[in-house]
Amino acid sequence: MHHAAIDLNQQMLPVFLVLMLAAAIAWFFLSNRLYTELRLNYPLLYETFGSPKFFMKKSLTTNFKVIRYILKPNFEAAVEPEVIRLCQGLRSLFYIYIICLSGCLIMLLDKTGWI
Repeated sequence: MHHAAIDLNQQMLPVFLVLMLAAAIAWFFLSNRLYTELRLNYPLLYETFGSPKFFMKKSLTTNFKVIRYILKPNFEAAVEPEVIRLCQGLRSLFYIYIICLSGCLIMLLDKTGWI
């Protein structure tokens, strides 16, 4: 039975890694659309995030501000439906990424014997 679990882990690791890569790429595109929408329609909120651009001025701090914003339960009250959809998509991608990252870490720790 333990051998079957190891085989399953070896098969699932590439799946998790591909999902993480896809989520990261989708995050970049959705966040770019969000930043454009905020820049055009919500300049104060855009400045709160640090006026991020797709490549320039996009720091870890900016990403944490965006993540904190999209995880708030009441962000929908202050923005239009387009921004709500983008934020909900980013929230879903964030959860997918965290779940896949956790799965990868559990498999790697299991393989090393730490679990």
